[in-house]
Amino acid sequence: MSVETIADAQAGIPDVVRLLPSFDVDSLVRDVKALRAEQAADWKLQKTFVTDDNLVETELDWHIMPLRSTGGDKARTDPGGPGLVSFADTPHTELAPNLHAVMRAIPSPLRSVRLMALGPDTYGPDHFDNKYALTWGIARLHVPVITLPEAKLFFGQTPYVWEAGSLWFGNFARTHRIENSGRTHRVHFVMDVQVTEALFDLFPPEARAELPFDKIMVNREEQPLQPSALHQVAFEVPKSFTDWEEDDGEFLVDQPTVPAEIRVQDGRLVLHYDGAPYAGLVHIGDNEFRFQGWTDERTVQVVDDAGQRRVVLRTRVGKQVRTLAIPATSQSV
Repeated sequence: MSVETIADAQAGIPDVVRLLPSFDVDSLVRDVKALRAEQAADWKLQKTFVTDDNLVETELDWHIMPLRSTGGDKARTDPGGPGLVSFADTPHTELAPNLHAVMRAIPSPLRSVRLMALGPDTYGPDHFDNKYALTWGIARLHVPVITLPEAKLFFGQTPYVWEAGSLWFGNFARTHRIENSGRTHRVHFVMDVQVTEALFDLFPPEARAELPFDKIMVNREEQPLQPSALHQVAFEVPKSFTDWEEDDGEFLVDQPTVPAEIRVQDGRLVLHYDGAPYAGLVHIGDNEFRFQGWTDERTVQVVDDAGQRRVVLRTRVGKQVRTLAIPATSQSV
């Protein structure tokens, strides 16, 4: 997705907002020091999520300690994405009770949660985090723990040095970069959050009043579901729909297709592409499912119309929904 497309989707959403509440800095620093002392080997380089089998490691001095990750894996330094397992706390939370309390203070479901240590004399490139934004149902929150005047976060050309212990929303789908021209590490506690209505209780009233809610996608809660024969179907999906980073609406354009199936595995529904398991399915109501590890940005719905099966594919940008209905055939149970 291009910078221009991202910018259009973000119109009216602020780059930064200071949120409520603040946290005790000394207690957070104690946790960081404990993790440095007792888990030094587990501070690993940042990785970028592409797929679970293809994580790209940074060349910067940018070390990560995950407190929540895909599957609770303490080696996963990436933010995660669609896949077969859900997010879970890592064993590192046992040494970080104060950071864990910050996590519990967030009123919406947490995705990945990481301590991020930016080394001295380190300068990152301009970049944007594709679809990690309110527009697609994710918010990225920062709590600075150890900071210094020389360690800056830039949105465009505007530098920010946030006060330790404060809580911030940042619109990281915007072009941004990091730099640390100082002599010590800067450490931020970074929480990726599933956007729900409760999240906006953290926004000061004046900031919330200015938010363009038509540009914001709010995720629905998971709903109980017993998998049945109804859900086990085979169908063809446009190839671009299998790529969660596709441009918005690309799946509606004529293109090659990929065979897909929904199967029951270990008592849950799993979406397969071309015979291989891709993502677990999370029921959000009326036989509609988002992908495990992702948001309502991308869903599949199984429909039975007088014995005729269809699968409805949907993508969402804020309140805008794009839909494609595809014939499906029943699979044996």
